[in-house]
Amino acid sequence: MVPDGFMSDTVAANLRRARRRSGWSQTELGRRVAPLLDGLALTQAQVSSLELGRTHLTIDMLVVFAITLSVSLVELVSPTAEVPVPAWASAAFVMPSLVAVSDGELVAEVGRRLRR
Repeated sequence: MVPDGFMSDTVAANLRRARRRSGWSQTELGRRVAPLLDGLALTQAQVSSLELGRTHLTIDMLVVFAITLSVSLVELVSPTAEVPVPAWASAAFVMPSLVAVSDGELVAEVGRRLRR
């Protein structure tokens, strides 16, 4: 059984870091994701819940946040010193597949597919 929490905590910390680096409040981020969510903005409480790891992101929502924040999916799921990789997960973060495509190529392809 895989322990709970590691990836949720990692994504939450990276989402929070990317939002702060953009200089946006949680409310502003919630508003800025609306164009990719058929006009539906997230509330400050919803963004806060995501950043605290209380609400889990779907893959689709992870893509929406990556595009909105102009970061790669890899950046949002990569471990940091804030949330170290537990021993059981270490093999997943040394695989070449995580670095086989450049961030720009990945974000561009995801953006193209979302606009279809």
